[in-house]
Amino acid sequence: MRSDRPSMTSMAVAAMRAVYAELPPPLGAGPDPLAKAILPKPFLIPARMTALAKGSPRGASIAHRAFGAVSFGITYNVALRTRALDEALRESVKAGTKQIVVLGAGLDGRAFRMSELERVKVYEVDHPSTQRDKKARLAKANIEPIADIEFVPVDFERDELDASLIDAGFSASKPSFWIWEGVTMYLSLDAVSSTLRAIARVSAPGSRLAMTYARPVPDNIDPSRKAVAALARAIAVAGGTVIGAMGETIRGFIDLPTLRELAEDAGFVIRSDEDATDWAKRYWLGKSPGPFRWERIAILERLS
Repeated sequence: MRSDRPSMTSMAVAAMRAVYAELPPPLGAGPDPLAKAILPKPFLIPARMTALAKGSPRGASIAHRAFGAVSFGITYNVALRTRALDEALRESVKAGTKQIVVLGAGLDGRAFRMSELERVKVYEVDHPSTQRDKKARLAKANIEPIADIEFVPVDFERDELDASLIDAGFSASKPSFWIWEGVTMYLSLDAVSSTLRAIARVSAPGSRLAMTYARPVPDNIDPSRKAVAALARAIAVAGGTVIGAMGETIRGFIDLPTLRELAEDAGFVIRSDEDATDWAKRYWLGKSPGPFRWERIAILERLS
């Protein structure tokens, strides 16, 4: 992450969400007014193209497949993981959780679009440069959140996450729900481990963490599909080079045994672990999420 500008990948992800805000059910992820209101105009071109096909189920399906093909399925992954995380968040709030933490929030719009968060405290944690940019865009667009929101600037590689949250008013004695979306691949394994421990230090028993992570390429591909695996490796290398040029270097992947070890060392247990194939069964009536399973979501629970 560069200190002199906001995250470009956060804008790209918001652009993908904006596309799926224009698609009808079951593909559509629902309205995302934040993305449409504060994204720079070039990032909104795909959403505007999709909006032209909004009245036609066939046109919407073509737009969905076209963007999926161009992105090698990454747009599918972002749309599906958004819905999976929304679902997990709603379940937590329904169970009585009153404080939410969004780590590496980027242009996350949940505090601005989810009515369930009306009486919930949301802490958005992100790199100072990205957070400054988001706050400026919100002010310019005159957009107010649904939730009671607190912006907490943190550099994951240098700052103390738990101390920063406590200083911002977070209560370590109350159950919390954490979303850590699209971040771990940009952090070193040591940074992931230290962040998990910091989360655990301020998480009351029963608190949950929904984190996305990417497994090594061979773990994400059916071993019988060697050509697909080779293509996935090539895409990962090319994508890593492009993202690295933007100052957001991909630093590695996490296999399940390593994640389990990191979680247990921090005082968590893994309650679920799913990928886009699982999410597509729930939200897209079993439609294919593409040939690559780019990310997974693990739900961790803090033990007593």
